[in-house]
Amino acid sequence: MTDLAFNPIVRERPVEVLRAFSRIRRTAALYGRTHRVIDRFVADAYQLVTALLADRPSIGIFIHEETFFVDNTILLEESLQLASLLGEFRRRSILSLEIRRGVELHELRHFVDMLSMPVGEVQQIGGAAAYLDHRGVRYLSVGATEANPVAARTALKVEPTDAYRAGLRVIDELYSQAAGNGALNLHKARVVVDSLVDILTKDPLSLMRAATIKNYDADTAHHSVNVGILALFMAPRLAFSRDVMATLGVAALLHDIGKTRIPHEILNKAGKLTDDERTIIQQHPILGAEMLRGLAGPSKLTMVVAFEHHANYDLSGYPRISTKPRPHLLARLVQIADVFDAATTSRRVYRRPHTPEEAMRLIVAGAGTLYDPVLARIFLQEMGVYPVGTLVRLDGGTLAVVRRPGRSSPARPLVSVIDPHATPPAVVSDLDLEEHQSRHIVQSVDPTEAGIEIAALEFPPDEAAA
Repeated sequence: MTDLAFNPIVRERPVEVLRAFSRIRRTAALYGRTHRVIDRFVADAYQLVTALLADRPSIGIFIHEETFFVDNTILLEESLQLASLLGEFRRRSILSLEIRRGVELHELRHFVDMLSMPVGEVQQIGGAAAYLDHRGVRYLSVGATEANPVAARTALKVEPTDAYRAGLRVIDELYSQAAGNGALNLHKARVVVDSLVDILTKDPLSLMRAATIKNYDADTAHHSVNVGILALFMAPRLAFSRDVMATLGVAALLHDIGKTRIPHEILNKAGKLTDDERTIIQQHPILGAEMLRGLAGPSKLTMVVAFEHHANYDLSGYPRISTKPRPHLLARLVQIADVFDAATTSRRVYRRPHTPEEAMRLIVAGAGTLYDPVLARIFLQEMGVYPVGTLVRLDGGTLAVVRRPGRSSPARPLVSVIDPHATPPAVVSDLDLEEHQSRHIVQSVDPTEAGIEIAALEFPPDEAAA
């Protein structure tokens, strides 16, 4: 067995207990509940639990809205990965689990054995709590009442990287449902968007970095999540309610879902599209709207956004709209986010991605015709002339990466100076151009041409960019 007690990562991640339970359940399904390998896995889980309880009195795990929580930390990605385990908890009416210091190996064995039993057998005994009580389990308890950790969202902890990865997983799941003509289950998408909104209110820069510092990934899931983040980033300036922000986020995630109806050989074509191929791709807003038209309530706006996100502010885009003067406000927001992310990625070999600064200039140039001028200005002010993740050349030839937009001047961000000659290239120091007025940006630089992978750089602690 691995010595887990001295592993600091394990000690800080109670979710590993859930992973251990899931492994035991899968093994029991293959070999039976009494197989000797189960005892070894239970012993591993017990060592893990003992390590976690070394510096805390208990481990508390509970379920709310198909999501696992540990204390006030939401386990977004893990809830999607461990959906089968979560379902078994729910089927046994286990909505909370507390493991207290002093728990013994046999108590853990009884719990995982109960998880592997047919639900009917557990119910005949009187339920999960009665089963454990009957076997003298004292330091592990379960509850059948759902807690509500989101009642006080200010105390909720969400890791930006977890939320981003969960978004990717949700998009893959929704697109798979769409490709198979199945009904779309938007519940998980709403959970992800709620978490993104929570992060936005506490640490907006982490979301901006997630959406803009990338390896020019043209993957559909990454694009959809990036568009969701960028659209939400503009929302606070418009004084949207949380409900409207949630609708915007889900609509942004699903704006391109009509592409699941476009032939892969056209959608993923590396070379230049023919006129006929371009016409086929331009059908995706109509196809997406048809797929989303059955949604009710505020979710109906996802259909409108899917239909109108390429229509343009002056209605010069596609599909042609003649029944209203402008696309819906949410569609105009998603359009700007979509254009920015698409411009900074490229799946066509004949076209290099734009730098973030070039993409921003495209949006500014199209303000009033292609893009809503007010929203374009908000996007510029929030993202900066040189958005986060832009590689720039300073006066004197120094290279730097933008870490944070300027607080008072969109053109004078905080940057991290880098040494391009180090192996690999490394961050040297931070420089706030608002404080150092004698320094200035000369131009943005294509990272590929400079041989620098922005996503691989190690930046100073976030306090410097706060």
